[in-house]
Amino acid sequence: MTVPHPLDNPVLSSLTGPHARFAERCGNVLRYPVDVCPFLALPDEPGEADWTDAARLAGPGGWLPLAAPRFQPPAGWKVMMIGEGFQMTGDHLDVTADPEAAPLGPADVPEMLELTARTKPGPFLPRTIEMGTYLGIRRDG
Repeated sequence: MTVPHPLDNPVLSSLTGPHARFAERCGNVLRYPVDVCPFLALPDEPGEADWTDAARLAGPGGWLPLAAPRFQPPAGWKVMMIGEGFQMTGDHLDVTADPEAAPLGPADVPEMLELTARTKPGPFLPRTIEMGTYLGIRRDG
């Protein structure tokens, strides 16, 4: 049996590991709180009950954003978007400290939300900062 790599199903790995404190659960389906991160996690091989639980977590008319292997949804489900992504690990980076980089905290969230609204790098929500360390560089305000 092949042991899956944590990045094969990164949201599941995160919500059962370092971000377990965020996990909202319905059966085998997990998700982040909606003000932290939009992603849900299905098991590696979801069954009918898992899709039912995912629908409960997403709520009526809700989206099911997944960052995992492509699953074939059950009949009656509509795929709204499929995107390709790259998982960056940083394993082979040659890093050095930047003297301008400063840790960001809750007081910085309004500016972080403004910047991410302008640049659209991906989901950043009011409580996303709780997921880990964020650094910022301020120039000209």
